[in-house]
Amino acid sequence: MRTLSSTFLASVSKTITDPVFLIKIDFGSQFVYASSREAIVYDGNNYNFLGAQIISIDSTRVEFSLPNFDRAISALALAGQIQGNSVTVYLHYDGETITRFTGLLDTPNIVADYNTMRFSCVSEYATNSKWPFDRLRPPIANHLPPPGTIIIIGNVTITLERDQS
Repeated sequence: MRTLSSTFLASVSKTITDPVFLIKIDFGSQFVYASSREAIVYDGNNYNFLGAQIISIDSTRVEFSLPNFDRAISALALAGQIQGNSVTVYLHYDGETITRFTGLLDTPNIVADYNTMRFSCVSEYATNSKWPFDRLRPPIANHLPPPGTIIIIGNVTITLERDQS
């Protein structure tokens, strides 16, 4: 448990707030540390103002955008190297920082001008409680195993039954 300063609590309790969001993104081979407004050093990492914008944020989802001027992020997205990587969003007020969101990157969207990448993320809690860890891909053939076949995905067991129609 952590005690927050009175300045921080007063800033958060305002009707209209203007926090700095810090976004830590795992792109597999490297981490990107982006800030929504100004350069900040937190936890030994330099969060640079890269033009990041938080579009929406709550306890289960966050949507944000990053500039994509050199097309490096869209190249990672098109290569399928982004989905499922970790994202942490921090809230920063007057020198104090708290974790606001921890989750996983979902499928990114390339905005029409190709200069912006828009990301949606789902919280780790939501993925652990609602989705199986292993996901099935679309079928590559229309072969169906015979009734009675047992399929095991993680700790879930599925027994195929005959079509009743």
